[in-house]
Amino acid sequence: MKTLVKKGYSKNDITSFGNMFLIGNGKFGYRGTLEEYKSDNLVALNVAGFYDRYKNLWRETINLPNPFYIYVKNNIESCSVLENEPCSHIISLSIEKAIFSRNTEFKSLIIKSERFVSQSDDTSLLLHYQIRALKDQNVEIDVGLDKNIWDINGPHFKKTNYKVFNNKITFNGKTNENKVISLVATYKFSNFDVKKGETMYHLSSFLKENEVRNIYVLVKIFPNEINRDSIKVNKQIYNDYKNRHIKAFKDKFLNAKITIKGDKNAQDELDYSIYQLLILSNKDNKNSIAARGVSGQTYKGAIFWDTEIFLNPFFIFTDPIIARNNLLYRINTLKEAKENAKLHHYEGAFYPWESQEGKEMCSKYNVTDVFTNEPIRTYFNEKQIHTSADMVNSLEEYIKFTKDYSLLELGGLEMMKECIKFYMSYKKVINNEYHFFDVIGPDEYHERVNDNFFTNYSIKKASEVLLKYLPKNDVFRDEVVDFIDKIYIPKQDKNGIFEQFDGYFDLEDVKVEDVRKRIRHKNEYWGGKLGVATKTRVIKQADVVATLMMFKDDFSLKDIKNNYNFYLPYTEHGSSLSSSIYSLCALLAKDYKTSYKMFRQSSSIDLGTNQKMYAGGIYIGGTHPASNAGAYLGVIRGFAGIYIDENNQLNFKPNLIHGWKMLSFKINFRNKKYQITINRKDVKIEEIL
Repeated sequence: MKTLVKKGYSKNDITSFGNMFLIGNGKFGYRGTLEEYKSDNLVALNVAGFYDRYKNLWRETINLPNPFYIYVKNNIESCSVLENEPCSHIISLSIEKAIFSRNTEFKSLIIKSERFVSQSDDTSLLLHYQIRALKDQNVEIDVGLDKNIWDINGPHFKKTNYKVFNNKITFNGKTNENKVISLVATYKFSNFDVKKGETMYHLSSFLKENEVRNIYVLVKIFPNEINRDSIKVNKQIYNDYKNRHIKAFKDKFLNAKITIKGDKNAQDELDYSIYQLLILSNKDNKNSIAARGVSGQTYKGAIFWDTEIFLNPFFIFTDPIIARNNLLYRINTLKEAKENAKLHHYEGAFYPWESQEGKEMCSKYNVTDVFTNEPIRTYFNEKQIHTSADMVNSLEEYIKFTKDYSLLELGGLEMMKECIKFYMSYKKVINNEYHFFDVIGPDEYHERVNDNFFTNYSIKKASEVLLKYLPKNDVFRDEVVDFIDKIYIPKQDKNGIFEQFDGYFDLEDVKVEDVRKRIRHKNEYWGGKLGVATKTRVIKQADVVATLMMFKDDFSLKDIKNNYNFYLPYTEHGSSLSSSIYSLCALLAKDYKTSYKMFRQSSSIDLGTNQKMYAGGIYIGGTHPASNAGAYLGVIRGFAGIYIDENNQLNFKPNLIHGWKMLSFKINFRNKKYQITINRKDVKIEEIL
């Protein structure tokens, strides 16, 4: 896909298109909205990793005032799609250039615009707005900063200062937590009468038929109070920024692109998934990547285990520096993870479920009852203990494919030790076996269960990773050896099925569609104390199946197939993490139809207009980077079949989908880059510069 295009206008698409046409550079994100939109149309200039709390509401990332607000009217009609149905309307997103564009025709004039968040100067975002008169008319335009900010849990600025001068509008804001951020928007107008307002300019002019007028906007954002009087913008400056941006992003895209010959739909969706991942990559980012990227404040802008388990493998293969930075974020927040463990009366390091600057920001009430509007008590922040094991296992994956051991010396080994110490203090000893009670696995519909298979197995594998890197003379080695030997792993039943947790087989044996019929409201939460799925076998997402895929070399193909067939009809896929895992498992189980279907669900998740926007009464809309990464991994790990062979070399066991004639991609492996070409006959691996 070179360009994503949507024709026609519907107010029903405002929310989904805001996500779908998102632009960003890892530090900032600007939603795919139109210039005449305001805060109630979910416009957002989101700042990654810049958090604030208003009163006792959820702490979240901040949104800034919208610097691209433009409203046009004339003596004939309002030229806003919110007030007047256009004759034609097209919006587009260049996937290889990361540029958003619109073309809207009214009876009296045509509006064209394009904007981008710079990939070459990550303090900047720019807009070019153009109007063309279709007949003689008087035009009135409001342009500037819309100070009405869309916040989920705000307002976040207790003090604001706006200035309008010399074709510039500045914003200095102090948050409730006394952090300061500054925005400078510079405007270039041509042949307009200009009046200054509080946060906007009012432009007026007479336009003759076919006359064209342009507005250029350059916005810079600084994490302090700086007034940049020297910032200028004009056509040449705009084009210089644009050309540097295109080159920077296109280089990244072509480096990460997978070419599929024989399936245009899969190619387009995969291109789009890779685009969504690349607008989150920033080598200077010290904050890791949030679960909803830079699409807004959903999930509080926090970093989840998604980053380590799904996003990091993508970056390991395409840009290892980003993966390294994400792991450094966890290593550098070890202190906070240890404090979190201590808070819950454990030793070692308990990594947060929702991390903001390393601190746990997951609340006790994450969803609301859609019938009573009362908050529902959840236990994610206390019982999702697998997070610490996820950190260890992710670091091992990074080392395995990069041979970069430096992170161990920079605190990675200490992190591993503290994570395992946490589990040693958490365990329950029964019959000389170590159990893990009162936990939540990936399946969040069943809370506070005992001996979750994913959790126990992840802890065992993380402990083995630590043992691998502990020096021979480390006094902790014997304790780790004993710990590994006694970790309880749920046994298989007579049919070879691993019980997801103790007592799972005793739950009501109904399938997903049976439970779906019990739903009384489309936004009803399935889990929690009274959830429709809680006392049934129906699960939110891959759990046992996730274990089998993360550690597939430990299990036989027969075990994988049997468990896949058993858990598939019970899995609702209520999480965007689920489909890509099931796609990989279905491929090993030789269920090619389901594998392809699940792959397409992962790759197209943000391309539809019917996404899951609410959990209970809580808005959870936004992009889904983990699903995008899962689609990429579905190709690399699944259809291409990447593995490290007995000679410790990169190799592939392809399993191409019917109709796919060829796969071609670049991949990083141990400080070298390779061009991989896979067709029906052979695999070609070439080292490239």
